[in-house]
Amino acid sequence: MDVVGVSVPGTPSVLLGCTTHHCWGQTVNPMDMSDAFSEKFRLNTYGLPTHTIHSGVAEPVIWIFQSYFANTLGDQIANNVARVNSIGYTNGGVTIIVPRRNNGPVVSITGDTGISFAYTGWGATQELETYRRIARAQNVAEFREALTYFDGASQNFGYADIEGNVAYTAPGELPLRTDLQTLGRADGGVPPFVVRDGTGALKHDWLPRTTSQVNQVTPFELLPIAEMPNATNPTSGYIANANNDPVGTTLDNNALNQNRPGGGVYYLNARYADFRMGRVDRLIKAKLDANVKVSLTDMRQWQANSQPLDAELLRPALLTAFDNAGATGAWSQLAALRADPAVAEAVGRIRNWDLSTPTGIREGYDPGDNPANLPEPSAAEVSNSVAATLYTFWRNQTVRNVIDATLTRVGLSSQLPGNEETLRAIKNLLDTFPTARGKGASGLDFFVVSGAPNPEAARDFLLLKSLKDGLTLLASNEFAPAYGNSTNQDAYRWGKLHRKVFRHPLGEPFNIPGNNPFPITNLAANLPGVARPGNYEVVDDSDVSVRANTLNGFMFGSGPVRRFVGSMTTPITAQQIYPGGQSGSLLSPAYISQLPRWLVNAYKPLVIGRDAAVAGEVSRLNFTP
Repeated sequence: MDVVGVSVPGTPSVLLGCTTHHCWGQTVNPMDMSDAFSEKFRLNTYGLPTHTIHSGVAEPVIWIFQSYFANTLGDQIANNVARVNSIGYTNGGVTIIVPRRNNGPVVSITGDTGISFAYTGWGATQELETYRRIARAQNVAEFREALTYFDGASQNFGYADIEGNVAYTAPGELPLRTDLQTLGRADGGVPPFVVRDGTGALKHDWLPRTTSQVNQVTPFELLPIAEMPNATNPTSGYIANANNDPVGTTLDNNALNQNRPGGGVYYLNARYADFRMGRVDRLIKAKLDANVKVSLTDMRQWQANSQPLDAELLRPALLTAFDNAGATGAWSQLAALRADPAVAEAVGRIRNWDLSTPTGIREGYDPGDNPANLPEPSAAEVSNSVAATLYTFWRNQTVRNVIDATLTRVGLSSQLPGNEETLRAIKNLLDTFPTARGKGASGLDFFVVSGAPNPEAARDFLLLKSLKDGLTLLASNEFAPAYGNSTNQDAYRWGKLHRKVFRHPLGEPFNIPGNNPFPITNLAANLPGVARPGNYEVVDDSDVSVRANTLNGFMFGSGPVRRFVGSMTTPITAQQIYPGGQSGSLLSPAYISQLPRWLVNAYKPLVIGRDAAVAGEVSRLNFTP
């Protein structure tokens, strides 16, 4: 074995890396390998479930008793640990296991009913064997064979080798639902992505195992490996993935209307993150259309891309609303919004925006900066940074004024859709406006404005009002620590809000920035974190909520755990970077040895091959049985 790359603590394998023959990478594939079931219980005199009732038959559950120990506080005795006896049976004292649900737990109990959770990964799985075999693979076939051991999760695996092959596979053991397979529909109209019936009244159970897939461990019938998303050397010339729907089963917003060969619903999942992939496709297509070969420089620039696709898709509606407000005979309240100088200025800035999201401040870490000597932003960076802030506040206020206000009006304030579904809904409402006039499939009108002479005026009014609401919010006390209550739009630099703290599981002093001597510091005392470009579902992952409206609400939590570019030459030429360092010791200079470069989208060479690694050896750690 001769392999290099990155791993996670406790895993005796390289999870993302290269051999001298090939490289591989992964992104999360949200394949639906779990279901929640509404169960009916038989209880004992203590109120504990002893059985589930399925099709009128009592089936025993399994009890796992759990003990919790805590230090006794206030007695001045260190580590005075004792068992906590105040935890109720159904509050954690006993875990209830339902064998029918692949030995899944009951996660909620109310009287004699509750929710159980079935998941293919509850049993023994073999993911580590996957990585051991990937590191030894010598061709695409052996790489694919290694992935047959990847059972209890799903990832989008990409592969490229020095022979010019590229391949993609999304492995994992996906259970077949009885209703989808035998009825060709969701029984009772209840799909797998909501709580399903566990009593047997509906055909919601997983099908019992009657055939076996290669290296299968789950005791249920699975979607065959041949039907899992995969590709090898496609005619398009490339494979790309960014957590998106890999085969397009959700493109029509219906995940249950594709069929398997021989019958049954071809169901993978109902929800994916699509906006990042939309940007990736556009970047690649532009190169291919120009008949220009993609270079490593292109790949590095693409990985640093922070242009939100939702801005490209939604901005035209705002600009059209502003233009309509200036038409002869426009509704007076709509025309008044256009006449507001601040609104007009903001629209102009958004109109001229190149969709990038630079920090716009000297303290910000932007692509190409010297992390040891951060430069002043250029005039173009400042302009685009301000426009990014203005667009984001317009988008988020549009979400609140269009989606949230409508659902709240009908009593659904506690059931607001997530970020992805919300932006899709707004895009759909705008796209279908010529025929639906602002109404969704439910018949709800999402553009209700008192006194508006027609639906078009109501739509345009809400879009422009959302921009004005965003400007009011930016100048409010909530954002005073960032913008000082200023109404001067030049002050609204995006980096003041879009910040990141690298949080350690143990907290301080291990956080970056944190209470330690490392030179990466908070933007200000009341503005924690470092300023970075980014936005919702951009390529350089740095998500923000599309409902954020607080000072620290635009910070982001997750991001690229590894940026990698490689050319499958002989030997392989590769570079990578990750947001941390090569030491877990806070006292080591290597604790953040990679982070400064990660912050500015720079890379370090990835040394591939044992001889090259030994030649550059700084230290060595040997693991022995």
